[in-house]
Amino acid sequence: MIRKLTKEEYNHAVDLSYQVYMECGKSDFTQEGIETFKDFVYNTSLINALDFYGAFEHHRLIGIIGVNKEKQHISLFFILPIYHRKGIGKSLFVYMMDDCNFTHLTVNSSTYAEAFYQSLGFKKTGEKEINKGIVSIPMERNV
Repeated sequence: MIRKLTKEEYNHAVDLSYQVYMECGKSDFTQEGIETFKDFVYNTSLINALDFYGAFEHHRLIGIIGVNKEKQHISLFFILPIYHRKGIGKSLFVYMMDDCNFTHLTVNSSTYAEAFYQSLGFKKTGEKEINKGIVSIPMERNV
């Protein structure tokens, strides 16, 4: 099941994000990057500026996408690794897109997720960059 998360569920979304980030993104961050990521996801005011959507299996949160509707930007998009390549990320993305009225959408992709974003119609808008210890690839999708 996929649905929009309540503010009370945001802590679960943040914890899932951090867990997957540490497990799947090792090649994309330094120690500084870990601190940068933690400073973002555990900053309540920054997280509360996002809308979160969650994928559930038997009432267990297995994936999330967090978007800043005003900036039309994906800030967090994580699926537990045992559920990768099962269509959950794509279903979560489609659900979020159906709920939002975006004209375009941006993301700073990890190198791990670049091919996934390309499969969703995103194109690179720049080269790989390092910001505060985190490697990312700027990408955009026109709707």
